[in-house]
Amino acid sequence: MTDDFHYVIDLSLAQSRAEKIIACIKRWQAEHDLRPFEYTRHLRVSPTSIPHSHPVLTLNTELYDPNAILCEYLHEQMHWYLTRLKVAEDGAPLIAELKRRYPAAPVGFPYGGNDEYSTYLHLLVNWLEIEAASRFAGRDRVEEIARNKRYYRWMYRTVLSDWRSLEELYRSYDIVPIKPAESLLD
Repeated sequence: MTDDFHYVIDLSLAQSRAEKIIACIKRWQAEHDLRPFEYTRHLRVSPTSIPHSHPVLTLNTELYDPNAILCEYLHEQMHWYLTRLKVAEDGAPLIAELKRRYPAAPVGFPYGGNDEYSTYLHLLVNWLEIEAASRFAGRDRVEEIARNKRYYRWMYRTVLSDWRSLEELYRSYDIVPIKPAESLLD
C-alpha cells in the first residue's frame, strides 16, 4: 500500500437502518404491551445477519413494514417461549407427532427449514408467531405477511390451512394459550 492511498468505510446507512428497526420495536412496545410475549429482553440488530433467536434475539434490516418487523420479532420470541417450556426439543413427543402428521415435510429453502427438525419446529413457531402478532397487527394483515414470506413457505401455508387442528394439538401439550413471559422468566 502506498502513502497516497486513502479510504473511508462508511457504515452510516447500516447504522441508520438498524436504528429504524430498534425505533420500530420501541414504537410497538410504547403503543402495545408486548411484555407478555417478550421471553428475552435482549435484542441485537445486525444488518446482514439472518434473523435468529439464540443466543441473542437478532433481527436484520431487510424489512421496512412495521407489521412485518413485529412478526419477525415475535417469531424469534416464540423460539424463546418454546425453549422455556422445554416441550419442543428434537425427539420430543410433540415433534414426533408433527412428523407423524406430516411425514413428507420439505427440508431446505424456500419451503422447509434448514433440517428436518427445524421444519417441524417451525410448525410450532410460525403458528405461535401468527397467534401473537394478530393481537397487535390484525389477523388479516398477519396472515398476508405469512403467506408472502419468501422462506418457510410450506410451514406457513400448512399452519394457515391446518390452524384449528394444530391449535388442538398445541393445547393438548399446554403450549396454548400462550403463557405470559412473566410466568416463565426466572
